[in-house]
Amino acid sequence: MNTSPIKEMCMKNGPKSKAWVKLIFYSFLIWVFGWVVGPYIEKTIPIYTEITQVVEEQNIDSAAYMYMDSVGSYDGEYYLTDSFKHARRDDYGLTKAFFAGIISCFLILGAGWRYVL
Repeated sequence: MNTSPIKEMCMKNGPKSKAWVKLIFYSFLIWVFGWVVGPYIEKTIPIYTEITQVVEEQNIDSAAYMYMDSVGSYDGEYYLTDSFKHARRDDYGLTKAFFAGIISCFLILGAGWRYVL
């Protein structure tokens, strides 16, 4: 029977080594997402740079708005949303790309439930 070296190690050392292999593998995946995939996505989403420009021009502390429930956070969200609505953009709101992103999230979750757990 032809098995992979990882499977052979797990069969020889038991479930404890299998748990360590999974821990190292998933830690590596988190690292790859944080240092490779995340910055790539950040550069390819055009709306991200526009949000950053609006936040800097209006001198908005976006981190504070995320964790506050106040009138100021509502005003900040209103100004950001309103600025995009008046920009007459066609890629804002419930677009095909938005729904494709939602569907891809569900597909990733489904694959995780089926093959990882």
